[in-house]
Amino acid sequence: MRRSMWFRTFASECRNTIVQNWLAQLSDAYPGMTSPGRMRTHGLIMFGLICDIYKPLSHCERYSMLPGLCEYHADRGTPVECLLRSCLIWRRSFGAALEKWALGSGERNISKEEMWTALTIFHERIDELQSTMGRLYWNCVQEQLRRKDKAINRLYSDRMDMLGKMAASMAHELRNPLFAIEGFLKLIRSSLPPDELGKVERYIEVMESEFKGLYSQITGILSFSRNNALEEPFQSCRAEELLAGVCKLVSDRLKYGEVQLLVEGSLGFSLIVQRLALQQLVANLVYNSIEAFPAGSSGTDKIIRLSGGEDARHYYISVADNGPGIPAGLIASMFEPFVSGKPNGTGLGLSICKQIAEKNRCRLTYSASEGQTIFTLTFEKSEQAELENEADRSIG
Repeated sequence: MRRSMWFRTFASECRNTIVQNWLAQLSDAYPGMTSPGRMRTHGLIMFGLICDIYKPLSHCERYSMLPGLCEYHADRGTPVECLLRSCLIWRRSFGAALEKWALGSGERNISKEEMWTALTIFHERIDELQSTMGRLYWNCVQEQLRRKDKAINRLYSDRMDMLGKMAASMAHELRNPLFAIEGFLKLIRSSLPPDELGKVERYIEVMESEFKGLYSQITGILSFSRNNALEEPFQSCRAEELLAGVCKLVSDRLKYGEVQLLVEGSLGFSLIVQRLALQQLVANLVYNSIEAFPAGSSGTDKIIRLSGGEDARHYYISVADNGPGIPAGLIASMFEPFVSGKPNGTGLGLSICKQIAEKNRCRLTYSASEGQTIFTLTFEKSEQAELENEADRSIG
């Protein structure tokens, strides 16, 4: 009882001195951190928690105020360093006041043993308080980050929804006149005599090839805006068949661009994917490679390698080209919508590719250097097995 009474007496008599000393040192170290009135309130809460050293911290009367105090400082962005420094200042303020109080009158008659015991418990209380505040402060910061992430995602989703609607409207406006122009091209082809057709057929083929490229871009815009990949069912497809389908899709563009496409690697594995969506993804990567080759380069210099493979944990499909690589200024944002290094590009190609990859539970990564760019789709075998089990259950 005596050990408790004398320490409480000390705390009661020296409270104002200790709190004022703490406030002065903290204000000097962090001027303008918060209002003096608010800091004094916080100081009194802390003082009460520190002084009741013979009671468990969680049982103290003011313990319930501690989360609110930490939340206030987290909301204000108070540095963690300040909270740690605050506890150090409490040690100094209490120590200086206790020494002066204990030696101030011989009537106190407090033994060195009692003083040492009290100081040991006091420092343990400060340590516990510092640890608790650190944990509560960190929890508040984590919650703040979660709220901010949620708000950012909501704003991003709203922005993408608006951009998607604009893109869809533009795509529809473009597609209608293109249909008419393509129809007239077909009519010209069918109406010309063979000898006249022979003179212009090459030009018609170029225009038809460009139309296919435009339709592919428009389809990509509509896919981006409607998120069609959600609608296509998953099915088992052999890698060899998937890439064969890609080769058919890109054959005209390869021929027109005089680009060699080499299919390599081990393609004997199967994937549970959205077949058409995945073929669109790989075709987009091939189109990007074709368009990346500098104008005027010869066909023998333009090579795209479409390959597959696997290891113990993954399946891989990659598209590699020997073009000039990715401009340094685009690397950080290359998968963001409407970001393009092409003068007339929509900036949706790689964004759509990433979107499709995520729907098909695979990672789209790249490596680039001067003279080579490789995009790789990585499928986890464990996730493929899970998708296969889901497909079997749905059939059953």
